[in-house]
Amino acid sequence: MSESLTPAAHMQAASEAVRQHNHSAMAGGYDSTPEVSRAVIALVEMYERLQQATEHMDRRVHRDLAAGRLAPDDGTAPEEHAHGAGVALLDARLVLTELLGQLRTASGHLWHLGMVYEPEETEA
Repeated sequence: MSESLTPAAHMQAASEAVRQHNHSAMAGGYDSTPEVSRAVIALVEMYERLQQATEHMDRRVHRDLAAGRLAPDDGTAPEEHAHGAGVALLDARLVLTELLGQLRTASGHLWHLGMVYEPEETEA
């Protein structure tokens, strides 16, 4: 029987996978430029999903705020922390947008170097 993971548990598992990848890459390096190219493509996909995740998080906080479910432990008005979190998540999405642009540029250069190989079609 497989366990259903929460979104936070999925994010923690993804973070652990990235940590393990970094440890392996630092220990042995990448075997080839095509491997680097595949890693860049994976980073693009990961950061696109991270952007989506921050949007979902922001919406959840604002839904909870509207429903009156937030009660900060420091006595601050919930709106202050919800707004602060929303601004920080928006800033994160802006930075991720720039990062995605740079990673896509790198991927494009790797493509032109012939480092991303598409599987060849075989004739039936």
